[in-house]
Amino acid sequence: VVARRGVDFLEILSEDEDENALIPSTRRVRFAGTQLAPAARAALYYKVSKLDYFLPAILALEETSEVDRAAKTKLLRHILDKELGSRPTLTMAFFDVFFLLMMLVTFQMSVYHVVEGGSQDAKYLTTYFLSMFGVLYAILRKFGQMSSMIKISRQAFVENNFRWVDGIDWLAILLAIGGIVWMEVAISDSFQTVQVTDQMRSYLAAAICAVWLKLVSWLSVINWQVINLVSLFYQIVRGIRWILFFLLIAILASSQMFYVMLSGQNCDINGYCEKQNAYLQVWAILLGQFDVSDFQTVFSVIAFVAFTFVTFIVLGYGLVATSIDIYNKAVTFRSENSAYGNRSRLVYIAELRAFRRLFDQRWTAMQYCAALLFMTSTVVLFLFAATQIRASLGEYYSGGILGGAVALLLIFLFVSITAFVSHMTYYSFLENSGANGCGSRICKCLASNFLVRFFAIPIEKFMRFIVDIDGIHLDGTPSTAKYTDSWQGSATHVRCHVKRMLMQSEAHMTSKIRNELFLMEMRHKKANERSRTDVLTEIRASEERMERMISDFRGWMDRRIKDD
Repeated sequence: VVARRGVDFLEILSEDEDENALIPSTRRVRFAGTQLAPAARAALYYKVSKLDYFLPAILALEETSEVDRAAKTKLLRHILDKELGSRPTLTMAFFDVFFLLMMLVTFQMSVYHVVEGGSQDAKYLTTYFLSMFGVLYAILRKFGQMSSMIKISRQAFVENNFRWVDGIDWLAILLAIGGIVWMEVAISDSFQTVQVTDQMRSYLAAAICAVWLKLVSWLSVINWQVINLVSLFYQIVRGIRWILFFLLIAILASSQMFYVMLSGQNCDINGYCEKQNAYLQVWAILLGQFDVSDFQTVFSVIAFVAFTFVTFIVLGYGLVATSIDIYNKAVTFRSENSAYGNRSRLVYIAELRAFRRLFDQRWTAMQYCAALLFMTSTVVLFLFAATQIRASLGEYYSGGILGGAVALLLIFLFVSITAFVSHMTYYSFLENSGANGCGSRICKCLASNFLVRFFAIPIEKFMRFIVDIDGIHLDGTPSTAKYTDSWQGSATHVRCHVKRMLMQSEAHMTSKIRNELFLMEMRHKKANERSRTDVLTEIRASEERMERMISDFRGWMDRRIKDD
């Protein structure tokens, strides 16, 4: 109840005319008299953005629905936009995209070299070791994310580490690790023991695809264009799922029918003589590639015409019409369907804050020991990856001992990463730690370096381009309107026209009600004045009658006294 009331208060503070909604009052309660002036709202947003523990407190809410509601408020969106536009956050995001692109490019080059049957030369070793660096950084970031969420609450750890984005990240990391190990084993003995089979080619292709998906998942967290596109694709696929189901039925049924009818005719040039090829042939018909000479019987011609009519005309036009309808709804009401994007950015920025505090504050002896263990384990692991060193060690030690040593190195590596990121915290126990944005000696040394200052400006411009920072309002009126205007189409004009009509109608109704209230007030004033005049007149008449009665009584008493 307390969390719900707190989120309600955030919505009240964020209450104003939402320029991203078709009908501003849709799905929320409007509170009369809570709209703030732009200057007052900007001042309020600035004060709240300076609260150090505001974001962890939002993520610590027990109910996920309340976290999503809070993430959709304009107040929190402004804080996230402002934090995302700061240089420390852009720096951390740059390292993320740098190591991710390095892993993508070097792993792809290593795979190309291996599948082409290349030898272990200097180029391969360079790309191989750089891909290992990329994988290690990805593992470090995932462990840091888990540590930062567990520092908040167990509920935050469970809700924010088992999303589809995290599944893609771990899938890419595990597939890349498997590919790196297999490539080293295959190329070390010149492909004699382990050969490049079709299964391994498929595995490496899946690993490359997973790394690309990891890049898309990262962009879907930090860039609003990609966030809205991913949300749009999800809604379109979800809306057309039954059309796709009927299309799948049509493909399966037609494939089996064509195989039964055409499997015994001209098998030299006919692609329907094998069961596996029959499905590909029907899929090729959907893409417009077919030969009418394959259909020689009457029933096969009828089946071909029926299949093309149902798939191309009925299901095809229905698919296009449904997709356009879902598209218009998605871009029109996108501000109310962006809970995933806002919450993902909330988790990412909170994680970056914890990482920044980890490097800004003074390190403990345990952190230095963990960093030293990590560096030594990494160096020894890279030395083990060299074929010459591994061969020379194999002359003195058996394979079991070397395997145990590698396993022990991996254990040391993960223990050092866990020990290092376990010191991540959202709370500062040192006064003025990182007050100027750089609290540790290492950070200050790097910040004063000439090369760092020289490359800081182009890197910042590049990250602002990646983040699409130009579409973010940092003046106290955060908006997502600019993020998707480039791909909205006619829905933008329809929404703006309808909103303009609604605002004009609302202004007209407000003016009309104000005039009616003024006329009613004037009528009441006139009625009150008439009633007041009548009452005063009656009072004066009563006073006059009382005076006459008193004077008559006095005259009667005077006459009575004279008679006596």
